[in-house]
Amino acid sequence: MQPIEIYVTNCLPTGTSFGVLASDMTQNVFIPSKLALETGLRPGMKVMASVVPNAQQPEKTPWLAIALHDSLPTPEQKTLAEKIRDELKGGAATTIELAHFLNVNSSEVQRALEAMKLPRTDLWALEMEELMQVPA
Repeated sequence: MQPIEIYVTNCLPTGTSFGVLASDMTQNVFIPSKLALETGLRPGMKVMASVVPNAQQPEKTPWLAIALHDSLPTPEQKTLAEKIRDELKGGAATTIELAHFLNVNSSEVQRALEAMKLPRTDLWALEMEELMQVPA
């Protein structure tokens, strides 16, 4: 199965995402949340995916992504994980603060943070030492 290029068009708060085939933008692709969250998919990204016919709702979304390869953001768009890392370079922050700074739903930020496996208490940080320096 040869990977094909798709464009990510929509990401729901649950992580479930959708895209279109780059070769035929009328052909929709369903991207399960597990795949999307593992790779930090965002609308506008171009990715290589292994797809199979979608048996669940072929009339709406004829293709199902079963694997993502080389999922790189387009040059003008960073992944949520990259944006979070950039924000945390300024110091520790809560999930709510990060969501506010990044203008993203807090549950989406929470899922991304958990997937990043960063050290945390009630705050998230890039390094454990940063959490030790936060005044109580």
